[in-house]
Amino acid sequence: MIGAIGKLLILVGFVATALSGLAYYRAAQLETGSNDWRRVGRGAWSVMVVGLFIAYGFLFYLSLTHQFEYAYVYEHTARDLGLKYLISANWAGQEGSFMLWIVLNGLVGWSVMRWAREYEAPAMAVIALCQVFLLSMVAGLDLGLFKLGASPFQLLSEKFPNAPMLAAGLVPEDGQGLNDLLQNYWMVIHPPTLFMGFASMIVPFAFAVAALWKKRYTQWVRPALPWALFSTMILGIGIAMGGYWAYETLSFGGYWAWDPVENSSLVPWIIGIAAIHTMIVQKRSGRSQKAALFLNILAYMLVIYSTFLTRSGILGDISVHSFVDLGLYNQLLIWILAMGVVGFGLLAFRYKELPTPKHEPEMLSREFMIFAGALLLCAVALVVILGTSAPIIGRIFRDNPSSVPIAFYNQWTLPLTVVFTFLAGLGQLFWWRKMSLDSVNRVLTRPIVLAVVGTVLVLMLTPFVEQSAVPAALAAAGVPESVLSAGLGDFWSVYGQGLLLLLLLFVSFFALFGNAEVLIRITRGNPKLAGGALSHVGLAIMILGIIASSGFSGAIGQGAGVRIGDSRDNFVLERGQTLGVDGYTVTYNGRDESNETRPEYLLDFVDPEGRAFSVSPVVYKSNKDQWIQHPDVTRFLEKDIFVAVSPNIMLGVDSSEDGGTITLARGDSATVGSNAYSVRFVDYQLDHDGSDPADGEVAVGAILDVTDRATGEIIRVTPVYRIDAERRVQVEAESLEEWNLTFAFTAMNVDSGTIDIAITGVRTAPADWVVVQAYEKPMISLVWLGIILLSLGFVVSIIRRQQEQRYAFLRATD
Repeated sequence: MIGAIGKLLILVGFVATALSGLAYYRAAQLETGSNDWRRVGRGAWSVMVVGLFIAYGFLFYLSLTHQFEYAYVYEHTARDLGLKYLISANWAGQEGSFMLWIVLNGLVGWSVMRWAREYEAPAMAVIALCQVFLLSMVAGLDLGLFKLGASPFQLLSEKFPNAPMLAAGLVPEDGQGLNDLLQNYWMVIHPPTLFMGFASMIVPFAFAVAALWKKRYTQWVRPALPWALFSTMILGIGIAMGGYWAYETLSFGGYWAWDPVENSSLVPWIIGIAAIHTMIVQKRSGRSQKAALFLNILAYMLVIYSTFLTRSGILGDISVHSFVDLGLYNQLLIWILAMGVVGFGLLAFRYKELPTPKHEPEMLSREFMIFAGALLLCAVALVVILGTSAPIIGRIFRDNPSSVPIAFYNQWTLPLTVVFTFLAGLGQLFWWRKMSLDSVNRVLTRPIVLAVVGTVLVLMLTPFVEQSAVPAALAAAGVPESVLSAGLGDFWSVYGQGLLLLLLLFVSFFALFGNAEVLIRITRGNPKLAGGALSHVGLAIMILGIIASSGFSGAIGQGAGVRIGDSRDNFVLERGQTLGVDGYTVTYNGRDESNETRPEYLLDFVDPEGRAFSVSPVVYKSNKDQWIQHPDVTRFLEKDIFVAVSPNIMLGVDSSEDGGTITLARGDSATVGSNAYSVRFVDYQLDHDGSDPADGEVAVGAILDVTDRATGEIIRVTPVYRIDAERRVQVEAESLEEWNLTFAFTAMNVDSGTIDIAITGVRTAPADWVVVQAYEKPMISLVWLGIILLSLGFVVSIIRRQQEQRYAFLRATD
């Protein structure tokens, strides 16, 4: 019954939104008598918002009460989920997250009604059009020729009509549960924040369309600017939350992996930043009208495009973040095309009417610097969106296209980031209109000197030179002749990335000190004007943190461990063992199985400074037979220690059984049988039995010294590896009956120079051991500090711009 009411409320909301949009369209068209249509639009919109709130509340109720007859509840919840995960499950799936977006869009619409004033009617007509498309995604209507959306209130029996148990009315006792990687407290707050960013990004878009529609080409910026600042700030915070979530939850040791779905939310944020800067230029100097309109339209178009990438199923095999395909491909594509026609079509139609400045800005002016920075941000966004869209573009040429490598993004975004970070330092230092060379020299001297000092100190006190592949001789301003003789191209291929990192380090310091100087000066006068400088300070600190935590990140036990994937940056510990690794002392204390389903692996560390700390990474096998690793992070002021483990059971090594295989190089030793015996590979022995092998045969013995560690007794054995004339392998084992051990020479590894020895009678590995992957993340706290300051700068700017808008309205009504 509740599900049927929920479906009905969604359909009522769909109709009410369409009515609201038509009423607002009519109100925007009329010069007189528009208030009646505006009241209809407001009423219909409110009916939709209240109805969708109730419907979404019903979905929460179904999840909290375990109504597994509903497909969404069955697929995303389970009885053993805690309250916070039962709540967050309501935006874990496609239908639920669309409902969240719709509800937030409704709240945004109410806010526009409250504060948009003369722009209410045209802006709300645009917002209602977008809301109609969103509601169509959850309508769940079967119209015969096609289905419109997927309802969150669909019954399991409706989704799987051929399942005999469901057809008989049987309801599953339990659900499939929430994806294990989503069972994190960030799941409770990250998606709502991100979707609030998506929902609020529609407002600058709606204002831009309204400006083109009503021919208010310059007036729209003042009321739209607070919304542009708010939406970009919230979206940025949501992205940062996702990065921190990945850092805490996933085992790759980073906060950004250039995943296509991550990128698809990053690009609208970058374009949103560029749009804000062009709006500021337009408001201050009357220039950049076309750029401001274009970028605000583009930012929301990219939000819709990111939705298409995430939800159409096109990235299903490439991104870990993509949703299951619910057949919404065509609907999403129509949404993109429709909004593109509304936004870009209207811009093209009005383009010749848009104001054109009489004079272009002077190069030595803040207008030029801001506009150039916006262009560079657009170039960065273009690189990212091209890489993200590679799977779509690749489908033209092949059936299973792959995503571009991470190196693509690093190679192309790094030089662009260097330049726009430098401009971020210049922009606040330069004046509006024009500056003389003398004034330029005066304002730049102190920040440049401080940036040089900061860069030199980093080169002297950190391993930047070694880590960034900039040779010491080059850092000292002397380039080896061999490099010069090889040509500039070869030189750049070797040292180019390192030199760009060095430049990025310098310009980040320049942006930090330049904006800090401006911030101090403004704060003494009028702190309300400090938002831009504060955000730029945060940006510089964030980039410095990225350079330090990524460029200087180092594995503890680098190259010393076992091969996992393509890396040996780890070390192995048995339970109870203490090991010294790269100045750290590490002890593995075993598993804490108080939580039976999610055991913690307990390790004690003492760092090179003598600070003791403990970590408890979690590793378990999910109910979907997938191994899940949750790292643990210990934070110090100057670094984080990131620790993930891979236990022997995860690696497929059952150490509870006797026997196994050890790999030895000549002269190597290994202990087996819980350290009871030591096996040393002495050398090879040809013709070990004194007889000549038959023609075409090869017989090689492995001379092994086996030591009883308790008594010190040594016995030599020589198992044989034989290849006969027909190239068949014969393994001749040798037994030590007094110790009940058997040794077999099973393989020769020519490339590594090692041999494999199979042993029966004892365990070849301890019963409980882990592969530890531990990393130092220097100054990673600067990343989070920079994001906080960046966001605070947005808050200051939002307050200032909202006050300006209110004062302008009061003056207009006096």
